[in-house]
Amino acid sequence: MAVASAVWAEDHDFDIPPQELGSALTLYGIQSEQEVAFSESMVEGRYARAVVGEYSESEALALLLDGNDLTYIESDDGSIIIQTSVEDDVDEIEDEEAVFEEEAAAETDIVVVTGTNIRGVENPTVPILTFNKEDIDLSGASTVDEFLRTIPQNFASQTQLTAESGNPNDANNLTQGTTVDLRGLGAGSTLTLLNGRRMTPAGQSNFVDVNVLPLGIIERVDVLTDGATAIYGSDAVGGAVNFVTRKDYEGININTRYGMVTEGSKEDWGIGGAGGFNWGSGGIFAGVDYHEAKPLLLEERDFVNLLLSQEGTFFGSDQERLSAAGGANQEFGSSARFAVDVLYTDLTNNAGDIDFVLPRTLSSNQEALFINSRFEYDISENITASFFFDYGQNEVNNVAAFVFFGSAFEFSSTFDNTLYLYEGRISGKAFDLPGGPASFSVGGLYREEDYGQNSNGFFADGMRNVTAGYAEMLVPIISAQNALPFMQNLQFSLAGRYEDYSDVGDSLDPKIGIYWEVNDQFSLRASYSESFRAPDLQQLNGIERLAVNVFPVDEITAFSPPSPSVLFSDFPAVIYLSPTGTNPNLSPESATSWSAGFSFEPKFVEGLTIKGNYFTINYSDRIEIVSVSQIFQDVSLLELVGFAPNVLLDVETAFARAEAGEIDLVIPNELGNISPEDIQLIVQSGPQNVSERDVSGFDLNVNYVIDTDLGQFTAGANATYLIDYVSRLAPTSPSAEQINVLYRPVDFNMRANLSWSNNGFTVFTAFNYVDGYRDNIDTLIAEGIDAWTTIDLSLAYDTADRFDNVFVNDLRFGFSVTNLFNNDPPFVETPFGLNFDTANADPFGRQVNFTISKSF
Repeated sequence: MAVASAVWAEDHDFDIPPQELGSALTLYGIQSEQEVAFSESMVEGRYARAVVGEYSESEALALLLDGNDLTYIESDDGSIIIQTSVEDDVDEIEDEEAVFEEEAAAETDIVVVTGTNIRGVENPTVPILTFNKEDIDLSGASTVDEFLRTIPQNFASQTQLTAESGNPNDANNLTQGTTVDLRGLGAGSTLTLLNGRRMTPAGQSNFVDVNVLPLGIIERVDVLTDGATAIYGSDAVGGAVNFVTRKDYEGININTRYGMVTEGSKEDWGIGGAGGFNWGSGGIFAGVDYHEAKPLLLEERDFVNLLLSQEGTFFGSDQERLSAAGGANQEFGSSARFAVDVLYTDLTNNAGDIDFVLPRTLSSNQEALFINSRFEYDISENITASFFFDYGQNEVNNVAAFVFFGSAFEFSSTFDNTLYLYEGRISGKAFDLPGGPASFSVGGLYREEDYGQNSNGFFADGMRNVTAGYAEMLVPIISAQNALPFMQNLQFSLAGRYEDYSDVGDSLDPKIGIYWEVNDQFSLRASYSESFRAPDLQQLNGIERLAVNVFPVDEITAFSPPSPSVLFSDFPAVIYLSPTGTNPNLSPESATSWSAGFSFEPKFVEGLTIKGNYFTINYSDRIEIVSVSQIFQDVSLLELVGFAPNVLLDVETAFARAEAGEIDLVIPNELGNISPEDIQLIVQSGPQNVSERDVSGFDLNVNYVIDTDLGQFTAGANATYLIDYVSRLAPTSPSAEQINVLYRPVDFNMRANLSWSNNGFTVFTAFNYVDGYRDNIDTLIAEGIDAWTTIDLSLAYDTADRFDNVFVNDLRFGFSVTNLFNNDPPFVETPFGLNFDTANADPFGRQVNFTISKSF
């Protein structure tokens, strides 16, 4: 039973955009201050028209339900119950009322709306994809990592696969973690939210590891595919992904799951439980989830070259995760509300022995704690004050190894990231316009971020504080009450945010949007935004490490090299000194974004919705980890090179600090005893504000729902097409088109689906397509990389209340198969023998998954 909380007597100003019926009823409850109860299954696949203007509660509700074969009844206490248009018998109505009184009367949850800070409204100018609990269950995914791979707009730049493959997207992934990366703009360029609040990053702080989120507690996933810094602050360059957890459960639910590949040793299993209780003016919810996964051995896939990677090692990691989640909410009279959400996760990854030349995490333990609390007070009927306190901590202990000049090195590290956030906000209706009331939000916050690192006896720490002020307004110009021909609804959204960082300066970022409803079938939207991303604390304050190394003279093309000072392995080479991993002079990255979209719901094809969205992102001052070879071969990076003898003083200082134990200086044994006078060059490799990236493309979402005597049929597709993905290492470097090349996004990525449901049975199929592309690394290969097509299948049965036995009712059985026909990933010869693109495919083949859940 879903509930929208809020008196069934007077006129109200409504501002409800066209959307799914369940969401529209929730907004109706908020804006009418009316209690509304409805079942999720009843509203599934149904859509509501826009209701904007002054209406009585009954008029507005009738407009929302128009064309949906639904009606409503008023219970004895004045609350509203949605039901089918077919007249129900008295017993059934009484049962529905009893459920409502038991579950809905106590509902005090503060609604989380993604893409806006204005309470009680949705911003129609913002492009958002929403995946509900049923979408998640039918996907066949057992982890958040697996579910993210079903979203075409997300690029798998850093996952457990890329952490060990030589994928150049991977950066400092010491947790074997998974990041959300919309549009492939890079780790950390998509803001990850939990219940609308910022999460603490993991490890070396370059991204949030979503593996700490158990999929079983996720109620919905909102994907905001537009720049959102004006709403949420730093990191939302490519957009934001909001994971909303379940908090309003009444009763007890127990679920179990088991999954395996049909060829190989990979398997996973888990068990979870949740319970909730409401007492009229408040409620409490708690749940636990345990997950264990065994990896796939490399030797179990015949496309892997075991000559380049040792036998007995595996894809991913041997993983164990224990999570506990809880929440509570309480009303204080009719004007005040309090809610708190807590999530704790203990996650362990074991990745086996060292088997690659690159640095490799062998084991990692991550403990994460997130606490989000909020208090709301209604200053008046139209104005609400909100106060937030958020706390997050993520501690990672890991052991890693790498091979350097033929010698294996192993090191241990501890990383601790902590976040404190205090925020105040006022939101509500500002003033009336001919098109309805203008809604607003204004607020400010103080955030403190702390970072600590202990690596093989070397220590580093950093702290920053952030102060911010923001404002947002949604302005209706035209609505149903003053509609014009070809203009039934016209709204503008305006937002701005100022943030001041104690270590990297300030930024003022605007966002504007427009929504134009031409008629009840077709609407347009557009937006412009500016965004930024602050450098990671580790990038600014990490352990200082310097390395002495050699580089072949013949491969230096950006400048005239000095005379070789050493003959190393039969080739003349220069000796250089370079810092790695940290740069205290970094500044924020910046971006501008444009998007324009449409929504089409033709009356001549009832149940069909088509949405499209064009986007373009210009991303500059990107922090790129620049290699020594790139610097030596790109004349635009010449400023990063210092020549002897001018650098001698800096070299002597570095050697003296290393001798005093202040910094870590790595000198290969093969070079023997090196003195400062032997260094010919200082090369400022490591993170630098040099890179640019321009990305544009088009998203298309189609959904078609047909109700028949045989059940409900649903067809849909979510696709993204990249027009440009241009990258420059530096502003004056040559532009490189990186669509359709190895380890980068392909131009076309799609997931289409077809499903049928009736009387508790559901059959769901999905067609996944990743377009073909080319190998730009091994130029000797003439043929490109094939397209990859896979089919998924899910079957489910929910007993609901169809039986007279309490132990049989409310049982759900699920069976899913991903990659039904066991298609191997497209072959590509990679340097480390995996022979597939870890960013655009996976090696697991056919996987089956069984789930059983029971509610009491």
